[in-house]
Amino acid sequence: MLKWKADVYCFQETKVNKDVDSFAKHLWPSRWMRCGYLEANGNKGGILIMWDRRVWKGSVVETGQFSITYKFEAVHNSFNWFLTGVYAPHIISEKLECWEEVAAVKELCEGPWVTCGDFNTVRTMAERRGCSRITNVMTDFSKWIDEMELHDPHLCGGNFTWFRGPNHHSAARLDRFLYSVEWEEFFKNIKQMVMPRVTSDHCHILLQCGDWGKQKPYFKFENWWLEIEGFREQVQEWWDEFEVMGCPDYILSMKLKMLKPKIKEWSKRICGELGTKKNNLLAKLANIDLAQDTRNLNEDEMMVRATVLVRTGKAGRK
Repeated sequence: MLKWKADVYCFQETKVNKDVDSFAKHLWPSRWMRCGYLEANGNKGGILIMWDRRVWKGSVVETGQFSITYKFEAVHNSFNWFLTGVYAPHIISEKLECWEEVAAVKELCEGPWVTCGDFNTVRTMAERRGCSRITNVMTDFSKWIDEMELHDPHLCGGNFTWFRGPNHHSAARLDRFLYSVEWEEFFKNIKQMVMPRVTSDHCHILLQCGDWGKQKPYFKFENWWLEIEGFREQVQEWWDEFEVMGCPDYILSMKLKMLKPKIKEWSKRICGELGTKKNNLLAKLANIDLAQDTRNLNEDEMMVRATVLVRTGKAGRK
């Protein structure tokens, strides 16, 4: 999550029905994080939406049986939009109820609207490995999307979002973003990307919108820096070296200002290796998942993937 640097996250099938706030803080340990959720029914389902309150002000619009909808108001400008997180059931009759629920809540959202989640349905034969015919539910799902006048963007980086079975023989594109005409009119660039699958049998999906031009990064203190051996001592040494005269408030402000470039330089020099290592592991994992889209992995590749997952977990904790 720290690598993706998104402003809003939506998770489906959390399987959490108690103390969801603590679960959210574990996923995104930031004091700026705020969340809303639909609790799981027993150990099934559950939807969690998290956002950065420095960027968005979130308020619940509607909580349904299969979905939850939030309105987001930008902190620094007048842009407002709506997000509906969906976890659709497996039973066909309940799928229809889910689609009706989402269609009804869309009518409450005046402005750019996007829905995302696990729809537990594919649209075409190409979206399910080994599929040989178009079923009625596939046709109904596509018809529902068309009647809602929603855009179903191309999935970049892979063909499937879900894998299961021995050697992950079963695979399908069950997860997706869908957005309204108003959403498309507002953003000049929209791209849906599949992300490396780490622990879940579903891949994460990123919807990138707006200006993709490279921006100057802002300084952000990472809590995991405190776990690096010698970091605290190094900061204390720098702090003691700074000589500033004036009132206490001025001294504190100036020392913090002088400390910032020191930490940035340290981060590039020491932690850059950790970031590069993790990026390389994620890239390797993405290549394996891409190969899995077209064929079954052999035993050696499955062993490599398992090893990469373990190493990715270790790198992510640093």
